Amino acid sequence: MRRSEVTNAEAQETKQRSLIRSTKRVFVKKNFGGFRYKPRGDWFSFAKGKRISFYKRAQILVADFWGITEARGEGHIPNLDYLTMFADYRVPQCLVYLGALRYSDALVETLKNGEVLSSGDRREVEIRACSIWCVERIRQHLWKLVEERDGKSCHISSALIDFYMWPYAKKHHNEMAHIPIHHTRCIYY
Repeated sequence: MRRSEVTNAEAQETKQRSLIRSTKRVFVKKNFGGFRYKPRGDWFSFAKGKRISFYKRAQILVADFWGITEARGEGHIPNLDYLTMFADYRVPQCLVYLGALRYSDALVETLKNGEVLSSGDRREVEIRACSIWCVERIRQHLWKLVEERDGKSCHISSALIDFYMWPYAKKHHNEMAHIPIHHTRCIYY
């Protein structure tokens, strides 16, 4: 087989994979409305009119699918490292406990008073967005540490860090009890 034929076959396969990914993306967005979290309210004006979207539930769907297929040795999902952490309520608490994230005194008081933050409230979105950013920084730092130590790259994803932090937070919930979690009623968590 000539190199040009191989290149054409590879290009065709890449196009097919891209089409399948796009189809799946459209299918999930169209058929699972609860997977499309687009905050509204005061955050929208704060973000200078830019749409902010969290796809926590859609990302969990992909991560769970990966976990199931990985256990059978079939878990290759390209670009799995594009997943972020899942931006819920327990991991931010864990990040604060570990000193990776810090809440303002005013936010801590609001959360300790049990105020329910409405879906899309600026504080709720900031907690989620800052948690994602924080876990991304942790991931980047882990990659760097592994490369320095082993001389090769690693592919620890933010989803794997989330998979570690959630049970860690549950296991250490007594030690974290002084750190309030945020409460938001919506279908996206």
